[in-house]
This record gives sequence, structure tokens and C-alpha cells, in this order.
Amino acid sequence: MKTWYLLGLDEGSWSDRILFFVAMAVMLALGGLGFLNPSLLSSTLTGAKTWVLDYFGWWFILLGFLLLVVVLLMVFSRYGQLRIGGPDAEPEFGLFSWLSMVFTVGFGASILIWGVAEPVSIVTNPPPKPYPVQGASVESMALAFMFVHEVFPGLAMWYLPVAMAFGIIVYTDGVGDYKISSMLTAIVDEDRIPGLYWAVDLAAVVATIGGISTTLGFSAQTMAAILGRVFDLEATVLTYAVFALIGVVFLGDVWLGLRKGIRNAARVTMLFIGISMALLVVAGPTVFMFELGLDATGVWLSEMFRLMLYTAPTSEGNWAANWTGFWWAWWAAWSIFVGSFVARVSKGRTIREMFVVLVVVPTLLTWVQHLLIGGWVLAPGYQQPVAGAMAAAGKPAAIAKALQITSFGTVLAVLFVFVIAGYIVTSLDSAVFMISAITLGDENPNPRNRAWWGALLAFFGMMSLELEEFGSIQSLSVTMALPFSILLLVILYGSYVVAKRHVRNDGETHVESDTFLTRQSDSSAPSDD
Repeated sequence: MKTWYLLGLDEGSWSDRILFFVAMAVMLALGGLGFLNPSLLSSTLTGAKTWVLDYFGWWFILLGFLLLVVVLLMVFSRYGQLRIGGPDAEPEFGLFSWLSMVFTVGFGASILIWGVAEPVSIVTNPPPKPYPVQGASVESMALAFMFVHEVFPGLAMWYLPVAMAFGIIVYTDGVGDYKISSMLTAIVDEDRIPGLYWAVDLAAVVATIGGISTTLGFSAQTMAAILGRVFDLEATVLTYAVFALIGVVFLGDVWLGLRKGIRNAARVTMLFIGISMALLVVAGPTVFMFELGLDATGVWLSEMFRLMLYTAPTSEGNWAANWTGFWWAWWAAWSIFVGSFVARVSKGRTIREMFVVLVVVPTLLTWVQHLLIGGWVLAPGYQQPVAGAMAAAGKPAAIAKALQITSFGTVLAVLFVFVIAGYIVTSLDSAVFMISAITLGDENPNPRNRAWWGALLAFFGMMSLELEEFGSIQSLSVTMALPFSILLLVILYGSYVVAKRHVRNDGETHVESDTFLTRQSDSSAPSDD
């Protein structure tokens, strides 16, 4: 009994305990292989990703378009007025805390890493001719692709379907178990297919660990590159030390919980993001950043559907699958974890309000960040050195090189390290929270169980430093995304079935008429203090 208590499984069922041990065993075996034989793990993961994108890249592109259409129809129809948790549910978090948690957990350090790497990569290796956009410079086209992939419509396609389904089915409809499999209750009864629900939860836990490991890997290698190249430090050793410090902060957050731990870490990270972007405007090639950003914005807005559905079917190679297919697969792998977490912190909000905070506001924030970061590294005098560093030493080296040749680059590098560390803490916090919640079926999992999952994820983050190729890390999430691509359609349909039951035949919904704006001004609304 003491063992169950130490593992945080004392109140869990035998099904929950088996789920915990099986998921742990699978991921520890994978992580152990990464330490003992990194070459084998790198080649295996990279081969799996190549196979998925070669044969199913078109499927992710099509699925993204279908999800976008269905999500927009749900949000702007009468179903958009449904309130997560029911008509009497009250918001648990204030507006800034809510937005901070959604933003920092949903996007992570990829904004910095890929904000540099993708536009430079596309300029260096553009799509096959004829280009999908005629009359635009290759720099503007590259940045426009970045906007499509990580601003809009990427923001609306993947997280929101899971957030809506989890919120409507688990909270509004009142399903008891806080598990990913609960989203199947509207379609498949658990007794009809024994073991189906447990298998879905196991796959969800493994996919979530795979997705968060990708970001931890990106972050660890980028942090090591910045510390090693900008500050000429013993990067790997120091990065291990930084991870140890982050682990201490993480354990503190585990015991502080969702409100004081994850919320405050997210708010601090948002402040560092704002400061670093302000300094980049001052220190970088300001005029070029804004001119290129505006031109690329015009290409993005006028050619959005062309870019998001671009497959280059008559050309050799798999350029579109390796970019758009990769991005959509990565989003899909993250969607289970992020969508369920967003639903958790959005109780008391409507589907339409959740769309504003998960899509509209982050669209503006990520657009500004990518406009500045992309304009910075594509500017004359920056583009060639950054591209050269990336070709010679990989994507993490690209951001380090950009910092080295920028005025006040060392100050900016310190801020970037804090931003990356903040993303690691918030992503780790929220991922562990949801993995533990899924395992135990409890929306407020105990800190003992969360600490064990946190140790596993930190182990994976450090293991990623041993992998030979940066690209091998991203392969894990892409590979895990394939089986979940069908689940996304299933749970979206399930949420529609449940939402339909909560809407009266006369078109009115069982919700109150106020919005998050009026609730924020209400004296009873949660404070951000």
C-alpha cells in the first residue's frame, strides 16, 4: 500500500495502475535506447518519419483542411454558445492567466526555433518551380509559409477540435472519467469493444509524451547551442545543469498546483517574450523586418488556401509533405495534450470564447513574433551567415549564429534562454498534469504521481542531447500522429452529437448571454492578482 501511495496510485484502479506501468515501461525503453545507442534510435525514428510523410503527407494536408471547415462551422453556429461545464459554470482563471497558460503550453519554444529555421530553410531550398506564389520574392513566400504553418490556419485546425470535444463531452455533458477515452462515449459504448478505451488512453499517454519530448528536445539542443556558441561555455554540461535547475522549479510547481504553479510560470514566460521581442525590434534590422513582414503578410492573406493545400503533385520529391505535412502531423501529435489542457483551464467559458483565446489572440501574437524573427534572419547581412551555420551544424546553430551577429546579441541570448526555460517549465508542468490526469481519470491529479511523470519527461529531454541528429527528435511526434489522425475526426463527430443534445430545437442554447468580457468586469470573476 505504501508503494501505491509513493507512486500516487493509491486511489487508482487496477486498470489505472497497469496503464501507468505499461506507459512508463514503453517510454523508459525508448529513452534507454537513446542513451545506449543514439545512432540506432536516430536512424529508426528518422526512417519512420520519412515513411509517414512520404505516404501520408497528403492525408495530413487534407485532414487539416477538413478540420478547419468543421471547426469554423461549429464555432460560428449556435453550438459556439455552449459553455464548458454547463450554463452555470464560472471561469476559474482571469483573462491574462487564462491566455498565458493557453499560449505558453500550446506553442512552446518552436516559435523561436522554427521562426529562424523554417524561413531560412525555405529560402535556401525553395519549393519546386513553378512556385506556388507568382510575383513574390522567395523571402516573402518563405515567411508566408511560416505564417500558414504556425499562425493561421494552423492554430485553428488541431488544438480546437480536441479542446471542444473534451470540454463538451467531459465537462458540459458530465462524463465521469477525466480520460481521453471519455470522448468516445457519444459514439462507442465501452462494453461493446472490451479494452478499446484503455488502449486509447495508453496511446494518448504515449503520444503526449512523444509530443512533449519533441519540444523538450528542440529546447535542450537550442539552449545548448546558445550557451556554447554565444557564451563559449561547456554547453552540454551546462545544459544538464540548467535542466536540473528547471527540474527543481518544476517540482516546486508540482506542489503548488495548477493555479499557483503553472499559471505563474506561464505569466512570467509571457513577460520575457514581450521584453525579448521589444529588444529585437531595437537591435535588429528594424526597417527590413517590418517591410518584409508586411509584404509576406500580403502573400499569406491573399494566397492562404493555395499555400495550405499546396502538394506539388507533378514535381519530384516531397517538399510539401516535408513542410506542411510535417507541421500538421506535429500539431496533431500535440493536439491530444494541449486540447485537453485548454478544456481544463477553460471551464466557465463558451466554445466561441475559447476560439478567441486559443486562435484569435495567439494568431496576433505569433504573427508579430514570426514577422520580427523572420525579418531578422532573412535580412541582408544575416541570411547568409545564418544559412551557413545551419547547413554546417544544424538548426539549433542557426539561432545561435543570428544572436552572435546582432547588436546586444548577448543580452538577447540571455532573454532567449529564459524564454526557452519558461516554455520548458510550462510545457513540462501542463504535460505532466494532463498525463497524470489521463492516467488516474482525475482532473486534479495528486503531486506524487505528477512528479514521476515529470522525472520521465526530464529524462527524455536530457536523452535528446545524446541524439546525433536534430531531425530525429521531431520524428517521434510525427510518427505518433498518424494513428491519432483518425481519432481527431471521431471525437469531433462525437462532440457534435453531444452538443446537439444541449441545444434546444428552437435554436437557443442552455447558456447565459454574457461573454468573457462581461464576466471579466464582474466583481465575482477570478482575478489575475
